[in-house]
This record gives sequence, structure tokens and C-alpha cells, in this order.
Amino acid sequence: MEHEILVYNKTRKKISKKFIEDVILRALNFLKLKQPIELAVLVIDKGEIKRLNKIWRRKNKVVDELSFGLNSRKRSNLPAGRQEFAKKQNEVLELGEIIINADKISEKNNLSKILIHSLLHLLGYNHEKSATEAQKMEHLEVKIFKYLSIGLEIRN
Repeated sequence: MEHEILVYNKTRKKISKKFIEDVILRALNFLKLKQPIELAVLVIDKGEIKRLNKIWRRKNKVVDELSFGLNSRKRSNLPAGRQEFAKKQNEVLELGEIIINADKISEKNNLSKILIHSLLHLLGYNHEKSATEAQKMEHLEVKIFKYLSIGLEIRN
């Protein structure tokens, strides 16, 4: 069984579905997550992301991304301490949804960083939890981005 990544662009901005899929797949490869995953990526405008942020997080501001994990108490093959952030269904890890502000992704590098950041949230990392967790997440983001940058430069 393979990974399933659904990409929905609700804007008029041209977004490469293949690029989004490549970034996520290469990040999963770096993280050595072999279990099949399902996740959706939704690209929306700044007004819509502000509205969703206000509804779900009670913060009335525009953000780069929102991540909505499918929470479950079931254990999975995620790293220790991260199991509760994904739902395991028929050996497929249902991670959830990444929502991206289209206005923040004019450059592929910025889109890559936002996707990595969001994916780590879906895998249970939370930079708002503590300074230690923030440092751990940032360090991992940098390592993944460097790994991706090498491969993406060769392809482009």
C-alpha cells in the first residue's frame, strides 16, 4: 500500500501538486516513516485561513498554515510520545489535513518549509508546548529542509 496525499487548491494561484507531493514524500523518507499515510493539503486564501484560525484556534489573525491531526489514542509506528497524533486505520496512518495560506508560498523554498513544519505538527511535534519541544522541532525542520534542498535542486 502506498501513501495517499490529496492536494486541493481553492485559489486561482498556480500550485504544483507534484511539488507538494514530492516534498512530503521526501520528508517522510527522511523520517524513515515506512507505514502508508493518508493526508490532505488544502491551499486557500488569507481571508479563509484567518476565518478558520478564528474558529478553531480562537485567534483572529492570518497565519502561514494550520494543521489538523486526526487524534486517536491508538498506538502506531510513530516515534515514542507521538502516537496520539494520528489515527491508524487498516495499517494506514491517517495524519489529517494541512491548510496553507496561498499568499505565503510564492517561493518553492517557503512552501517546502511550511509543508515540513505542518507535517511535523501532524506527527505530534508542538513548538508551543515548551522551549525544549520548540528547539527539537526547529532542529528537525532544518535537517529535513537541508535533505530536501539537495534533492530538489538536482530535479529543478
